[in-house]
Amino acid sequence: MRAEIVTIGDEICRGEIVDTNAAWLSAALWELGIEVPWRVTCRDDAPDIALALTAAASRAELVLCTGGLGPTEDDLTVDVVCGLLGCEAVIDEPAAEQMRRRFAGTTRATHPLMLRQVRRPAGAAAWRNNVGLAPGFEFAHGGAAIFCFPGVPREMIDIFEGGVRARISELCARVRSPGDHIVERRVFRAFGLGESQVSARCRDIAPALAKTSVHYQVKFPETLVKFVRRAGGDAESDAADGELDRRVTAALGPWCYGTGDEALPALCARLLREGGISVATAESCTGGLLAALLTDAPGASTFFPGGVTTYADREKTRLLQVSSELLGEHGAVSEACVTQMASAARAQFATSLALAVSGIAGPGGGSAAKPVGTVWLALAHDAGITTRSIWFPGARDQVRLLAAWWGLRMIVAHIRGEVLVTGTPTS
Repeated sequence: MRAEIVTIGDEICRGEIVDTNAAWLSAALWELGIEVPWRVTCRDDAPDIALALTAAASRAELVLCTGGLGPTEDDLTVDVVCGLLGCEAVIDEPAAEQMRRRFAGTTRATHPLMLRQVRRPAGAAAWRNNVGLAPGFEFAHGGAAIFCFPGVPREMIDIFEGGVRARISELCARVRSPGDHIVERRVFRAFGLGESQVSARCRDIAPALAKTSVHYQVKFPETLVKFVRRAGGDAESDAADGELDRRVTAALGPWCYGTGDEALPALCARLLREGGISVATAESCTGGLLAALLTDAPGASTFFPGGVTTYADREKTRLLQVSSELLGEHGAVSEACVTQMASAARAQFATSLALAVSGIAGPGGGSAAKPVGTVWLALAHDAGITTRSIWFPGARDQVRLLAAWWGLRMIVAHIRGEVLVTGTPTS
C-alpha cells in the first residue's frame, strides 16, 4: 500500500509555519510498513484542494489530509469533499453534542460558525476528536481510502491514535497477499563520526544483503543509519536482522551506541535509572547543557541529585575547590582542572559518578596550544577518574552540544564497560 499526505493551509505555503503534521504522519505510516512516495501542500483554495485530493487518490491507495476543518470561511475541506462525492454536508451529532457540553450556558454552542467545524460529508465515517471539536472523517474516492484530520497537530494525533492507526492496519491486511514483502526498517545510531565516515564504513553492507537499501540522516550531533528491507516473513526477517546487526557492529564498532528511537540522552538516563547509579555534573563551557540533557527524562531525580555550573574561574575555586595555583599553571581548560572539578562534584553530591567538562567554545578565546573547540572531560568513579581531550570543529553551539553528548557517551561507556577510542573524529 502506497500513501500520499496532503496538507492544507496558506500559512504553510507562505512559510509562516513548518508542516510538522506531514512529518509526523510519514513517521507513523512508516511504522506501519507503508511507504509515502508523495507529500503535497496546497492553499486554502477550493479548486487547489480538489485537485490535490483527486491527484492523490489517482496514484495512492491511502490518502491522509490535514487542515481546513475549522469554523472560518477559509476552512473548505468539508465543502470540497462534498463536491467530489456529490453529497451534502451534515452535522456530526456526537461532535455537536461534545461542543454543546463544552460551551454549555454560552452563545458559542449554537453559533453558526461553531457548527461549521462539527460538519462532515454525508456518508463519510466520523472519527472522534477527544481534544478538540472538529471530527476527522473517512471516505473512499478514486479507489483510495481518504482520511481527513484537523490541522491542529495534537487533534490530528489524537484522532490518528484513537482509531485511525488500527483502521489503516486493517486496510493493509486486506490488500496484502501472502507473498507480499513487508517493508521493515532498522535504525542504527552513530555518534563520533561524520556522515561521510559512517557511509564509508557501511556502504558495502546493503549490497551484500538481499532486498536491502541503506539511507543516512544527519540529526546533529549524531548520524542515523537506516536500513530498509522488504522481508517475506518472520523467519526471514529474524535471520536478516541478525546478519545486519553483525555487519553493522563490525563496521561501526563503538561509534554505534544504540538502535531504534532511543537517542543518547534517553539511553544514558535509562541506564543510570535501571542500574541504580547516580551522577552529578560540573560544567563550564556547556553552561548547564549536560544537566539539561540528563533531566529531560522523567524521574531524573532518582539518578541526578544536582550539578554545578562554574563559568568563571573564581567559581571553580569557590564551589569546586580548584586552586588558583592549578588554574594559573594549567588553565581552566586542562586535564588537571576537570579532574578536580569531577572529584569535587562527586564528593559534594555523594554520587556514584560525576562528570566534568571545560572547554573553549568560541568564537574567541583560543590559542595555538588550545584552539577554539578544545574540550576536556573527566568522569569520576569508584576506580578513579577517566579523562579525555577532544577538539571539536564548528560553531559555538555545535562545540557545546558535542561536548555534552561526549560526556553522556562517556557515562554510557563506563556503565557498559566499553572502551572509547581516543582522538575521535567528530565531523
